[in-house]
Amino acid sequence: MATNKHAQIRYTILDKCFSNFNRNYTYDDLLDEVNNVLFELGTEGVQLRQLQYDIAFMKSDAGYRIEFDEDLKDGKKRLFRYKNNDFSIADHPLNQNDSEQLETTLAILSRYKHREEFNWLEELIPRMEQAFDLVASGENGAIGYQENVDLKGREHIGFLFNLILKRKVTKLIYQAYGKPQQDIVVFPYHLKQFNNRWFLFCYNEEYKSISNYPLDRIESVLELGENFEPSEINWMDYFDDVIGVTKPENAEIQVVKLKFSEKRINYVLTKPMHGTQKQDKTDTTGLTIQIEVMPNRELLQLILSFGEDVEVVSPLCVRSEIKEKIIEMNKIY
Repeated sequence: MATNKHAQIRYTILDKCFSNFNRNYTYDDLLDEVNNVLFELGTEGVQLRQLQYDIAFMKSDAGYRIEFDEDLKDGKKRLFRYKNNDFSIADHPLNQNDSEQLETTLAILSRYKHREEFNWLEELIPRMEQAFDLVASGENGAIGYQENVDLKGREHIGFLFNLILKRKVTKLIYQAYGKPQQDIVVFPYHLKQFNNRWFLFCYNEEYKSISNYPLDRIESVLELGENFEPSEINWMDYFDDVIGVTKPENAEIQVVKLKFSEKRINYVLTKPMHGTQKQDKTDTTGLTIQIEVMPNRELLQLILSFGEDVEVVSPLCVRSEIKEKIIEMNKIY
């Protein structure tokens, strides 16, 4: 069994190869796949003997109990492919070694969860503990999360994440609502979840600009092989000026003032709409808040979600758009 720090990376690469029923892999092919990734990570590759140890471990009871199609050969060369095309170690229960490594990793991460820049660990750690059965789950679970397990496009997340890390030019087979299917070549930069939906942010070669595509409209993803230069965008800051994921081109940040009803204001104060939110001191009633954002459709949707409990005070462009939508809604009823 391999114990060095790159073992899990190698297992994941091998799992991807064994799961690919569109290609035949020999020992040499597997070695190339593994070492190409390791070289990209800036570390040395492995020899055939190590590869054989890895495969033996994955087949063992201590590993993942993988099973190969033993009849698959190319002349005298052994070919490697899973016996069951639905199998993946990602769906396999954690073995003892994985469980111990994961618990150690979570313990290390827990040291940093109280630092402001790592606030997201407060949610991630209990979510992972429950997902991997490191704590009680099921009916006796202590925590629950909103999640749409049937959401179309979830299957692309892992592959796209790896393409982003490897900086590989990518072709998307994309099906927009009510439009013909498109082949789109992009440089994938960033994945973001919003409103229980995933979006890919990328550079679109045709438009020469940043575009975003909801994963539930992506039919398939193909790695083209060519590399692209890393993005200069700071994705930690990219969404600071908007609510949601839509960043209108050439839009400017505006101060949006919203006056809430007495029954709703406390909800908004305890659950801010945006990081810039503060109370408008010019309103002595204390019912008006202001945020500094680029107006977009997600902002309009959020305002409309408050129904009759909110009035857009300013700017006029946002107030007018909300008014027009209310008029159109009124025609339905």
